[in-house]
Amino acid sequence: MAAVHQPESMRTAALRYGFGVGAVAVAMLLTRLLWSWIEPHPTALFLAAVAVTAWRAERGASLLATALSAFVIDYFFIPPVYGLELSVDNLVRSSVFVLVALLISYIDAARKRAVEERDRLLARAQAAQMEAEKANRAKDDFLAMVTHELRTPLGVILGWTMILRAKRLDDASLSNALERIERNARRQTQLIEDLLDTSRIAAGKLRIEPIRIELVPVIEAAIETVAPSADAKRIEIHVEFCREPVEIEGDPHRLQQVFWNLLSNAVKFTPEGGSVEVRLERADSQAQITFEDTGRGINAEFLPHVFERFRQGDEAALSRQGGLGLGLAIVHQLVEMHGGSVRADSRGENQGAMFTVNLPLTDVGLQAQRAVSARSQSASNAP
Repeated sequence: MAAVHQPESMRTAALRYGFGVGAVAVAMLLTRLLWSWIEPHPTALFLAAVAVTAWRAERGASLLATALSAFVIDYFFIPPVYGLELSVDNLVRSSVFVLVALLISYIDAARKRAVEERDRLLARAQAAQMEAEKANRAKDDFLAMVTHELRTPLGVILGWTMILRAKRLDDASLSNALERIERNARRQTQLIEDLLDTSRIAAGKLRIEPIRIELVPVIEAAIETVAPSADAKRIEIHVEFCREPVEIEGDPHRLQQVFWNLLSNAVKFTPEGGSVEVRLERADSQAQITFEDTGRGINAEFLPHVFERFRQGDEAALSRQGGLGLGLAIVHQLVEMHGGSVRADSRGENQGAMFTVNLPLTDVGLQAQRAVSARSQSASNAP
């Protein structure tokens, strides 16, 4: 690649410097032709040559034109001609010419830098404007989705309420009506909670109340919450926990929210008959919780943006599944507030997804990890 570009660069440089030499040659010929009119000022056309070179070529070419012009003027047009012996007056005149030519080169170089800076600022402003317009469109789409998602469960609740008022139902129908009302009321409550959490995150008011906790009960509580949805789709949830207790400093309510969001997404985007695997293990000084599903997967282009607010992947699929798409942004914020990290991995669409949460262990957890490592090493060294 370098061998291809180098000749092109040399040709460009040769053309630029050749332009300067040519401009000086033209100035010399014109000065010869017009000598009877411009004899008192032989530098005029050479200054024009320097100015044109500075405008059309780079600064180096204009400096070359300046040096050549000074030589040509001294040698051909300042007595004694065909020599470089200068009187004091002619030396002053030549020095003034060189200074003026250098000033012309400097001014034109400054002009070019100003034009380049202006173009760079315009490009940056246009990019910022496009990004702002994209963000505004995303927010508008999000507000439309919020309206739809809040209206849908409300319509179900109002519809079943009207049915209950209009006629008496048998026990089975009454139980079904109450179950639907409760399910949609819970769904609307969750939507509002997500919106409130997003608002708290934006305002920097989201808080956690960390205490020393063991992670297994928190994860199990989240699994119990999503179990009915998984059963309805015949999705199996496989659990693999390490044997020793894994303790961290964390807010159990907020961590359960994190695990519930990840499990809920896994169940939501996994087709019927699929599976979700939950693993808890130690990784150095971290507790590592992994949620892996056999679902829709994540497009490679969208994967870097999966935890951003107002960014969603396949809108058509999301509209079928419901939800606002705020859960992962909330997960990311809550995990970071616990001093941990979360990442998403996927081999592509329809290849499943894996979310990995890392949380720092407490001192007790680290001591337990070291004890396990010591026992394992002793067992491996035993005869």
